[in-house]
Amino acid sequence: MSEPDPQERSGARARVRDLLAGWRYAAVGVLGAIVFVLGMIGFYQSVPGIRFVDALYDTIRLFILEFDIDGEPALALDIARFGAGAVVYLAVAFAAIDILERQLTLARASRLRGHVVVVGNGPEAIPLALNFRRAGLAHRVVVISDADDTAGTSRGTGVVRLPPLSDESLRRVVDHADQVLVVGGTDQETAELAHRLRGLQVAARFPTVVMVNDRNLAGHWASFAPEDVVCRPARTAIATLRAAPPFLDDAMVPPPIVVGDGPLAAELARRIVTGWQQPGEQLRVYCLGESQDWVVDAAIGIEERADLVWVPMEPSVALAPRRIWDLLRRLPAPDPRFTQAAARVYVAYPDTSRTVPIAAAIARRVRGADVTAVVDDADTWSGTLGSDHRLRMVSSQRLLSDPDTIRLSVVELLAGELVADAGRWPADVPGALGGVVRGPDGAQLAEQRPQVRTAVRAVADRVEEIFAAADIELDAGYPAEVPTLMLGPEELSAVEKALATVLPDASSQPTTDQGEADETASLRRRADEARLRRLELAARLPVLAARAGLVPVRRAAGHAPLTDASVRELALEVHNDYVRTASTTGNATASDNADLTWDELSETDQRSSIAQVVDIPVKLAALGLGWRPAAEPTAHEFSDDEIELLAEMEHRRWVHFQLRNGRARHTFNTGWERLADGVQEYDRGPVRLMGRLLGMVGFEIVDGGTRQVGAHAATEG
Repeated sequence: MSEPDPQERSGARARVRDLLAGWRYAAVGVLGAIVFVLGMIGFYQSVPGIRFVDALYDTIRLFILEFDIDGEPALALDIARFGAGAVVYLAVAFAAIDILERQLTLARASRLRGHVVVVGNGPEAIPLALNFRRAGLAHRVVVISDADDTAGTSRGTGVVRLPPLSDESLRRVVDHADQVLVVGGTDQETAELAHRLRGLQVAARFPTVVMVNDRNLAGHWASFAPEDVVCRPARTAIATLRAAPPFLDDAMVPPPIVVGDGPLAAELARRIVTGWQQPGEQLRVYCLGESQDWVVDAAIGIEERADLVWVPMEPSVALAPRRIWDLLRRLPAPDPRFTQAAARVYVAYPDTSRTVPIAAAIARRVRGADVTAVVDDADTWSGTLGSDHRLRMVSSQRLLSDPDTIRLSVVELLAGELVADAGRWPADVPGALGGVVRGPDGAQLAEQRPQVRTAVRAVADRVEEIFAAADIELDAGYPAEVPTLMLGPEELSAVEKALATVLPDASSQPTTDQGEADETASLRRRADEARLRRLELAARLPVLAARAGLVPVRRAAGHAPLTDASVRELALEVHNDYVRTASTTGNATASDNADLTWDELSETDQRSSIAQVVDIPVKLAALGLGWRPAAEPTAHEFSDDEIELLAEMEHRRWVHFQLRNGRARHTFNTGWERLADGVQEYDRGPVRLMGRLLGMVGFEIVDGGTRQVGAHAATEG
């Protein structure tokens, strides 16, 4: 038989001590009541005819150790007068023990070094402290709170619990702490506690994290206050969407659906748009709820990017599945060319007792729906669902009391998004971060080779510096306005150069043997390929940064011809040019789209044309070109080598788009060199079209000062 775990034995002893500490005052109370009853009986037995008031008064006097009676007292009275003394002395002794324990606990907490302090009455306070200890992130954790039973010390868990302290005592406890977390029950309490901590004079400053509910307050705090801030709805929404993404990497997904009310439902809808909307697209999210207020809140600042459709619905178990079913039935028929996945449904009401039955009803009755419910405590509700249920529950309390979630910085979030996005590119040509390992759940940072992890960390750690090279700053303060940022060719080139310093490519270094021309040419070709991969990464960085909670903003107002509205306008001309190419090549790709108008195209094919417009700056930056406003734009002529290079890039982009939308088996999902000349013309056409598209919005192509020679820049994708 194995020996019991020492930590388990210690925890068991601690639970016994806590139990005894809780019952000792109850025992004194019960004993006092017994003594009081015996005293009343004893006085009636010892003093015949005594009035009730006199018996009551004399019994009370027993507890202040006063006893005066003529004659012999009855046995009950004798027991009562000695018992009263015992009760008094026990109460005093227990009170003294409590005071001594608290002073010893405070003294021990004051001597700690490198510990974590959790302050406040929020529901996450105790679970957060316990999780810090269980994860081994701190040798000791101190909780300062008057919520529930927080007085005393539980040595078995390594958590020291204290009641609210004076400023001087608080100063001694937080001095030399590694981290302080403020988790007030309300935002007002959190602000007051943070102000107190900020004013303490301590030998070493401690990093402080505050947890608030209001996203506007969180934005103000992040912009001006010295503490790090965690917005409960925002952090819960980010974690939920990471666990259950609204879109997939290898399949088409219908527009997401958010059911609920309140700040969390609003944050889910908002984060879906800001994190997954591609430039030029207007992302639709269906929002079902009794009130439209939360939908209006979610749309503030992203009106041009989002199409939030409010569908009125009473919070009813009977109505919810019917509304979801009606929505899905009215959507266009699935495109058989693409792999299809279930619609993503998120249910989040302020009251979990409303969330669970509605979400469970949707999961049970709506086929083709992947349902996620955001609840307070998943363990509490899992037993109500039965063994055969399809509902995914995300516990907000568990998330917000998880040290990994609380300490999850935008740098960590961005690192995860960088490697996940790199895993979505075709595997035949490694991206700027190197060859990425793809698992069943996509590319995960922990599963990558050391070189890839180092590259990802380098970009994430220095992302502000990288964007600053293009005069762009990152706003992490929950800004009200969150515009789409499409980088221009000059900005892309600046970001690419910054990436080159962060991701030095060995192939770009000059050879030491100048006599071998073929090796020099090979190095030059590989250097050009590395530059193209960095440009692709630069173009994706604004979207990935936004998904991690960073909003890229230009420091100076500049000309940006490719706004969301102009991209959608130019995408129509892209399709018209595609129809012309199909006519001149005899429809070499045998596509049905050659005979369709823009309005007749599927949503996916329209998005494909939009993506082609968005890629124009990348192609220009690849040749070191730029753009500028012009009253009468001058046509730009590309050389044959430049056209071939950019056409090959366009084909790689197109293949990537097909793969990301679940069309892995397309005939032309192959290398550029394997395409027939007539098919290649579909990729040359968009290159020749770029100058005309920019001219339609009043811009012309110019030399950006870093013009590249196209002869050696051909990719192998």
